Amino acid sequence: MDIAIKMAWLNLWRRASRSLLVILMIAVSMAAMLAIEGLYDGMAADMILRTIRSDCGEISVYKPGYRLYQRLDYAMTDTSRLQAVLSEMAGVRCFVVRLALTGLASTARKSSMARVVGIDAAREQRFGQLGTFVQEGKLDWGERLNGCVIGSQLEKDLHVKVGDRIVFSSQTMQGDISAMALRVRGVIQTSNPAIDNTAIFVSLRRSRSFAQCPPHAATQVAVRLFPDVPVSVVAERIKALFPGLEVRTWKQLYPVLEQMQDMMRVFNAISFAIVMTMVLIGIFGVMLVSILERTREFGILMALGTPNSMLGVQVFSEAVVLGCLGFLCGAVLSYGALYYLSHYGLDLRAFAEGLEAFGLNAVVHADMKWGYFIQSFFAILLASMVSVVLPLYRIFRLNPVDVIQEE
Repeated sequence: MDIAIKMAWLNLWRRASRSLLVILMIAVSMAAMLAIEGLYDGMAADMILRTIRSDCGEISVYKPGYRLYQRLDYAMTDTSRLQAVLSEMAGVRCFVVRLALTGLASTARKSSMARVVGIDAAREQRFGQLGTFVQEGKLDWGERLNGCVIGSQLEKDLHVKVGDRIVFSSQTMQGDISAMALRVRGVIQTSNPAIDNTAIFVSLRRSRSFAQCPPHAATQVAVRLFPDVPVSVVAERIKALFPGLEVRTWKQLYPVLEQMQDMMRVFNAISFAIVMTMVLIGIFGVMLVSILERTREFGILMALGTPNSMLGVQVFSEAVVLGCLGFLCGAVLSYGALYYLSHYGLDLRAFAEGLEAFGLNAVVHADMKWGYFIQSFFAILLASMVSVVLPLYRIFRLNPVDVIQEE
């Protein structure tokens, strides 16, 4: 057996250039495949995380009917008990209380449908670092609490910039039509169309005063959980404690994000299958040509009584070594590519407007998982072994006498 493995190693380097080309092909294919897989996963994960941070958290609580009608008639009038319970609940990292009103945002020349969202800026920073999404200006209301931060697309629709004034008109909780003047102090871009297209963030106190709501009124309570805490378990616990409220997880609120994640997995599986097929064909071609070149050698070995098992070990060893060397080189290239893409990202700002329309960030960062390398190793190993089945079949069918006489 040792002799067979040594012969396999020596035979592999008979045509060093050919073997090196196959190793390079495996390495480059693997690096490209894992880079694409990491970018797909990173893109989906980034969209989900941005939505969780800027909007719904892992869990959101509403009064039944609010999500359908978006009116203050369906606002929670007193969230003090809910806040007290969430403060003590295991697994809850933090939560925020918001009051949203749908209405009309206007300037002297433009108007657009908009949604004022009253927030506590300090709690939003702990909740999802909302300030990191601010593109221009800052997340600050000013001393008179008349400042606002608006979505990037709404800024374009209204043709305003930081420092300009806008007027927001809406219906109060009592049914009266009221308006308030706001000064733009910042522009926010979250890549979440629901926020970028319509949101106007103001102080929670200002929104409650404008809407003439009770002190603890809210339209949404969003909850963030610690990592590895089961979202469904906490959601069911909140439902049991507050049966009169509507409790939804981020998957229920944004099913399209989960569908996109599943779609990315399909793309990854297709890419993986294509690359592994290329690897299999590459190794198969090299092994077949190598065996055809050494037909006489195999004939002599068989004539000397070498068992088929030993010949099989030799050929399998050649293919496996070739695949493993390709994997090792590919692992180094892949790690370098994924490290760069995870830290610096792929800059697609040239296509920023099109990407933002689909809720994608202009700079895409890759995800890096050790599972990528484990999966690739076993796939390449399997492709290496499968690639020698037909060449071995040709060897075992050789007639040693005929082969020697032909030569």
